[in-house]
Amino acid sequence: MFTIYSYLILGLTSYCFCLSIPESPNVGIIGGHDISIEDVPYIASLRLNGTVHFCGCSIIHEQFVLTAAHCIVPNRKYKVLVGTDNVNKGGRLYDVEKILKHELYVNKTYDYDICILKLNETLTFGPKVNKIALNDNNVKLKKGMMFNTTGWGYTEPNGNISESVRQVKLPLVRWKSCRMSYGRMLKPITVRMICAGGNGRDSCQGDSGGPLTWNGVQVGITSFGAGCAVLPGVYTNVSKMLPWINDTIKNNL
Repeated sequence: MFTIYSYLILGLTSYCFCLSIPESPNVGIIGGHDISIEDVPYIASLRLNGTVHFCGCSIIHEQFVLTAAHCIVPNRKYKVLVGTDNVNKGGRLYDVEKILKHELYVNKTYDYDICILKLNETLTFGPKVNKIALNDNNVKLKKGMMFNTTGWGYTEPNGNISESVRQVKLPLVRWKSCRMSYGRMLKPITVRMICAGGNGRDSCQGDSGGPLTWNGVQVGITSFGAGCAVLPGVYTNVSKMLPWINDTIKNNL
């Protein structure tokens, strides 16, 4: 998850990639626990220049993974690591053949924060590598719902990337309430966003692009937040993006 809190204090609303290796724009798991890759075989690590964990992503097809558009930095090469719960060892790396960002993505607002990556080879599915179902509106967002978010992000603010993949349960936050909270920071919450977490449980730096799930179905993509576990995290709503996802895969097979 990309955090905006410190930049808003400085009067900024966008992130500047100023270093040769940018800081991960994503979020980590606050208040969660380690989980085995066999329990989350759809989770994958997006590697900047093929080596550094930069964002999370999820397997949605034998040759496509889903992530956040803000995870893609211009003029960089990416690989995707699958099949391991340890971010530093195991699994298999795949080259990214094609980067397919949503054409309406806006970096300033993080609206339409979604990207599909086509791998150069077809994945072989098994106990540690498998796709996740996407919400096609069968999962209705209701008060009291609890989601899971998964990733290798920071386990505390200003921390470090977790070596082991982690997961935490997050409550759904009412859209109007979330919009009001971020409105104070001049950050619009659109109908293409879901809010969840806060109060000590959240995704944090290093988890951007990873999945928000409910009963094994992906309902969101980790997008941004204000600090870690300060305000609710914000996630791209998968059901709103499903027609684009299906068309993008179909047109790039």
